[in-house]
Amino acid sequence: MDKGSNVFSQVEERELQGEIFQVTHRILHIPRDVYQDVLSRHEEPFSEAASQDFVEQYLKWCGDTGGVIGMVRMDIQEEKVVLDAAIRYRINPLERPSCHTE
Repeated sequence: MDKGSNVFSQVEERELQGEIFQVTHRILHIPRDVYQDVLSRHEEPFSEAASQDFVEQYLKWCGDTGGVIGMVRMDIQEEKVVLDAAIRYRINPLERPSCHTE
């Protein structure tokens, strides 16, 4: 692929220095019937979108509204579903990344 003629050659990337976010992993062991009950409205309850929805609902239930859900890895077992959810928390609000150019 010719990098000069691609639309991405017009993208300007800026790197931010310093620690802005802290990423934690929430490992949730969920009884399979509970998982399926919570996601009963999803057409595909074992999809990536559904697992992220489960984590979002769980975090709201816990009162944790400060994180942004990243990737969720799913391990489907016979009696339970295990979700490994990466949650990103802002630790330096004064130097937050922005999509706006200055």
